[in-house]
Amino acid sequence: MSLLKNKLKMLLFSILGYDVFDPNEFMSEFTCDVATKKGEKVDYAILKDGEPVIIIEVKRTGMKLQKQQQGQLFRYFSTNRCRIAILTNGITYQFFSDLNAPNVMDDEPFLSFNILEDDPTIYSSSLKQFHKEIFDVKNILSKAIYQKYEKVVEKTLIQDLICPSDELVKYFLSREEIKTGSRITAQMIQKHRDATQKAMQKVFKLKIRDIADKNSDNLKKIDSKTISEDNNTVIPQSVPDTISEEKEPVSVQSISEKINNICQECVPDYRFQQEDNSEFVRIHIYTTSNRKLGIVKIMKSDCSLQFKKIGSDYCSLNNVDDIKSYIYN
Repeated sequence: MSLLKNKLKMLLFSILGYDVFDPNEFMSEFTCDVATKKGEKVDYAILKDGEPVIIIEVKRTGMKLQKQQQGQLFRYFSTNRCRIAILTNGITYQFFSDLNAPNVMDDEPFLSFNILEDDPTIYSSSLKQFHKEIFDVKNILSKAIYQKYEKVVEKTLIQDLICPSDELVKYFLSREEIKTGSRITAQMIQKHRDATQKAMQKVFKLKIRDIADKNSDNLKKIDSKTISEDNNTVIPQSVPDTISEEKEPVSVQSISEKINNICQECVPDYRFQQEDNSEFVRIHIYTTSNRKLGIVKIMKSDCSLQFKKIGSDYCSLNNVDDIKSYIYN
């Protein structure tokens, strides 16, 4: 543990501009007394004017960072006015705040990434805001609120595309143009759920195809990759088959379901674990003996795919079916 902590201390926070040898700026074993126990210490604290602005708890390498690993950090968080807490195993980093209730650490991180599996270009811009020279808690939390909102909207849209909620169906039934002429009942909602789903999927499908067509036209005039001046995103050279050739509406969820079907065909008694981030969904594929086969990453921006076989780097895929060859080879 001490070796991991020293590497973490020297590398990450030095990169972020902090003097890790100055105890007035970066303190090890920072005391966070709680009501039921005195002398509790968090692994690290970044200080400003003598007060902690970030607290960091380090777990052993390889330990999965789940809810039970948040317990200590949760207790420490409420003992001071610090608004940022980091939980890490040296590979995965989770950033928490108190967006839901003042001085109570949220259950879900507003930022998380894995330095071995995630593309640095995706999380580096978010990480830069923690640099000593530009660190501003209000600015960070303001952005975090919108990131949280975006995640909720994405999750809700995906769920409603698969199975429209009662609230959504009721909203459309209450529209003046519908004129049901009576009280909206549970039976009416159930009766109109399929029609709501088909209408939504049709609209999303047309929108995706429209975006694909526009990108295709633009790519005839530019090189294989062009950085957008507005948001520094990369425009892909070609639209993946998952978008341009699917007969059913394309979504991250629909692609995930197809990956599930392929794995059932290729890997007897398999299981997979899905992680949801703001920019992508990551699927870890295992056999039931817990041998990890690989990782699939689905980008939310354009539904493009990447596959990483254990021991190899990420490779771009043209479509979902390419996963078969990567599993068998």
